[in-house]
Amino acid sequence: MATSPKRSSRDVVADINYFPALGKPIEPSSWKRRFLGVSDEYTKAVTIRDVRGLEQNFELDKNGFQFVQLPNKERSTENDATIIREYYPEITELVKNMTSATTAHVFNHVLRQHSLPSEKGIPDARGRWQDIPSGHPHVDYCGISSLIEGTKKEISLPPEIRTRYDTCSRFAYLGVWRPLKPLVKDPLTVADATTVPDEDYQLRARVFKSGVKSGNYVMSHAKEEQQHDWYWMSDMQPNEVVVFKGYDTEQNLPGWRCPHTAFVLPGTEDLPPRESIEMRVVCFWD
Repeated sequence: MATSPKRSSRDVVADINYFPALGKPIEPSSWKRRFLGVSDEYTKAVTIRDVRGLEQNFELDKNGFQFVQLPNKERSTENDATIIREYYPEITELVKNMTSATTAHVFNHVLRQHSLPSEKGIPDARGRWQDIPSGHPHVDYCGISSLIEGTKKEISLPPEIRTRYDTCSRFAYLGVWRPLKPLVKDPLTVADATTVPDEDYQLRARVFKSGVKSGNYVMSHAKEEQQHDWYWMSDMQPNEVVVFKGYDTEQNLPGWRCPHTAFVLPGTEDLPPRESIEMRVVCFWD
């Protein structure tokens, strides 16, 4: 009988910067962003499990995330035009194959190549806006219809894609994240949506510069013992990606939303900043 290869597990204990459960939306005027390495009374040390070798156990619609591999080749991020020309079509096809969506469209991307809060928004050498790893667990959107309408208005889409909102039976927003170099600092961790109760999703109200109202979820943790199951991929390579749900109109699926955040990997605090790219994708089903 064939034996399974041994798995070198790198489960870690690390801090997650949770929020309090207020029982009401967090208004823009009271919003305070959390940063990696800065804790408060709601920060919780949790076990984050290594998914490597267990990737096949998780599915996008069930758990809210899925780790997959791209072909092992060089992918240039030298300029946005190259990313849009070469990487967008690859991710579009990946998402369509994973989800069986009729239409998939990458509507933007974000590069993260800084670590310090003071560096957020500082352009890189090519003048591109740069973000920092997220310091708190969140979902990129929310499930409230009126606020999703605001998100739909604010996302820039070509007319032929935007009309799909009116003709589809289902749509979803996905994130597709990967490191640009072998990952050694500030990894992304995703929570198994089946382990997160509804009451731990706290609504953060948002207002875009245009005045359009929207919202997303930030995470609390009501129980004293760890309830949320968090996962990361050790030694993640540039051809390995994690696809996760931000929103899905099919809210009967357990994985219609996926909490995620970066975390400080113990012993890596003095290493150079993490470099990563995240694509945002909208999917439509006839």
